[in-house]
Amino acid sequence: MTPLLTECAGLWRRTLLIEVDGTRDTEPGVLWLQGPTAYVDSRGFAGTLHQDADVFEWHREFDATTPGPHPDAGVMHWEGEILVETGVHEHYVEHWVRDSGEAGPTGALRLSAADGASALLVRVGARFGWADSTGVMLGTVGGAEQRALGIDFAGLVCAGDEFQANGVRWTVDNSEGNVNS
Repeated sequence: MTPLLTECAGLWRRTLLIEVDGTRDTEPGVLWLQGPTAYVDSRGFAGTLHQDADVFEWHREFDATTPGPHPDAGVMHWEGEILVETGVHEHYVEHWVRDSGEAGPTGALRLSAADGASALLVRVGARFGWADSTGVMLGTVGGAEQRALGIDFAGLVCAGDEFQANGVRWTVDNSEGNVNS
């Protein structure tokens, strides 16, 4: 059964990667934080997830990795509680399991700075993701990562709002969902 993009919000942990040569990786550590459409991936990229039928494509607006020659796209389907992703342009299979933490508030902010820099803030429950030109990170609301960035989740409401994060004064260009505490 194909998931809907609206069913994908949450913190996902990869439990299995099967490479083209059959190599299996079950090491924990890869996390994907999905908001309404915006996402942050612990492998060092972030952007917007799009769905066309059963094909999902991760458009990378921030990427600290070396992008491959093809779009990052996979066919997704449910196997019980496991979200299975099978590569469209590259041969791989990934299994994803959603963390059981609270899914709300869930939202994202697309940000800009006076110098033209951009950033992305995604929040799902007690977890958040941040991406800007300095890198991509996942953290816990109230945790060391949030304190280091200086993000205050109270009062981040709508387009035009301003706040300080990662040493930069940001303006909210657009928002989806709710990132407020």
